[in-house]
Amino acid sequence: MARTAKGWQLYQDQRTGVFQARFTHDGQRHSFTTGETDSGAAGSEAARIYAEVVSGRWSPGKTLTAPKGMPFNEVAALWLADIESSIDPRTFTLYQDTYVATHFAPFFETIDRLTTVGAEDYISVRLRKFTRHTIKKELSVLRRLAKWAHRRGYLEQMPEIETPGTRVLGHAADSARKQTFLVFAAKEMAAIIAKLPEHATSKRSGERFPVQARFSVAWESSLRPATLDKLSVPENYRPGCAALTISDEVDKNRFRRELPLSENAREALDSVCPTSGIIFGAHDFRTLLRAAAKAAGIDEYRAKHISDYDFRHSRLTHLGQVSSNLSGMM
Repeated sequence: MARTAKGWQLYQDQRTGVFQARFTHDGQRHSFTTGETDSGAAGSEAARIYAEVVSGRWSPGKTLTAPKGMPFNEVAALWLADIESSIDPRTFTLYQDTYVATHFAPFFETIDRLTTVGAEDYISVRLRKFTRHTIKKELSVLRRLAKWAHRRGYLEQMPEIETPGTRVLGHAADSARKQTFLVFAAKEMAAIIAKLPEHATSKRSGERFPVQARFSVAWESSLRPATLDKLSVPENYRPGCAALTISDEVDKNRFRRELPLSENAREALDSVCPTSGIIFGAHDFRTLLRAAAKAAGIDEYRAKHISDYDFRHSRLTHLGQVSSNLSGMM
């Protein structure tokens, strides 16, 4: 028995019960198995196959029946490979390591579980731990992946992935990240920096790394710790230069700019600047900072809770007190 719908027809194999999609395109007759024994599901599959052929996405020999139960991470890997050239490296890493590997793949496991109901279940689970704002970002990526998978036949139907309404708040994540930042006066910061060692050695890797110079630059420049970690020669600095070149790759907001350096900052950089490569690197400074703060006479509470981010907050607070140049501070 045949059923006509937008140029294609369904024919059921009486031996197997599986429906086939048949149609003519560009003067050539085509017949493809839908892999379905249910007429409703077969109709959806036939429509997708027909769209693949008439759009030019199909080539002879290409299998069009949607894979069932294919591992989610395998389909996601194909998607990531397809979009890699269209997004910047930081976004690609976020999609790959955080969204796909940490959140999507462990929950859905196989691509056929990415349905409207499956998406609703995912949202429900995530809202128990995170806010609507966080989930909204994830769902945008999930929609993009689903759209790609549907167009290429990995999803039989495009799921409805709706963002929770504005009245849905979710729950703030339990985080080990510091929630309150401390402010230190300029004299206190100078005393803390003076008590820091010039270098320290990583207990884990045995690597020797600069400490005092890093925090001198942190105080003078008010750069984010993550940006300081990534500064390198010659990409961002050369010995004797009057400014740092802050590239898109090292700045959180991808704000490329030339950052003028004070004499103290230049001296600190030149004292530890390698011939090439990373200048400071990412290290755990908490123990070093707390010991230096205590030795500098800082009160017990602040000495115990000081972090590298406090240098940025304290510097900006200090600049706000001594300068009215708001655009310069920004």
